[in-house]
Amino acid sequence: MTQPSASVDSENLIATTDFQRSAGQQPYGDRAHILFKSDGQSALQDVPVASCCPNCGEAVTLYERGLPASVPHFDIACEQCEVDLRTWCVVAVDAAYLQIVKPSTLTAMVQRFWDDWLWSGITNSKDEPRNDEYTSRLATKATAFGWDWEVTCPLCRRSVTELERTSAIAGGNLDYHHWSHNPDRGICLCRECHDIIGFDTYDTELEERAASWGFDSRHDLQIIRLALRDAAVTARPVGPWCTADLVSRYNLPWSTARIQELLRAVERHEELRQRFVDDRLVAGIDR
Repeated sequence: MTQPSASVDSENLIATTDFQRSAGQQPYGDRAHILFKSDGQSALQDVPVASCCPNCGEAVTLYERGLPASVPHFDIACEQCEVDLRTWCVVAVDAAYLQIVKPSTLTAMVQRFWDDWLWSGITNSKDEPRNDEYTSRLATKATAFGWDWEVTCPLCRRSVTELERTSAIAGGNLDYHHWSHNPDRGICLCRECHDIIGFDTYDTELEERAASWGFDSRHDLQIIRLALRDAAVTARPVGPWCTADLVSRYNLPWSTARIQELLRAVERHEELRQRFVDDRLVAGIDR
């Protein structure tokens, strides 16, 4: 068993009072979303919709009768930015909101979508991975816009460039960590974070450890470990109120109620909590 380290204070990772995290992944509510995410449920189907450049905010096309249920192809250039736009780098906006949208907000929306898209694993219709391809395509598009966006590990927040430069363990690529195989659900993490949330051991050994500690499976241990590392990275202690953020950011297939239950277990039992806290938990993190 990994021994707890006195240099990591578990009290700073768990809070017993409400600690609000930032909200606002949809700053304009259902009045704007990435064009790629168009589906039959979009609230923009029945109103005039503008497709806007995420860099300058200019409307490049208008759907006067509302947004189609799907937009399989989009190839229009923003004349002001001189950048070709695709469904994954343009924002559909309710035309009535055009006067209030800010280019900086549209930029943030697209960059957040890119992060989530890559982290959850991009595949084609045959479930073949396309992360490497899109990592290159998104980086090229970011350069065209003049953005400093770069692919990062969602957990430690280190960019692939930094990982290549500073971490022989992490390397410069993100590895897909499976939460489940059927359905396929997971999150792309750097190799170091992948190993850390799994206590640097094999799945079979982790299953045995989970059973001996009174948990259902190794995933319970990985989720708690992930939440604590997230708290160490962000300097924001975990608690039941942050579970929606964790589920969303790390593509967890479990309910927020289940995640809350796991976090309460380590919140209430200090001895149990100490089993999850060691120097490896904060490896690669600037503190």
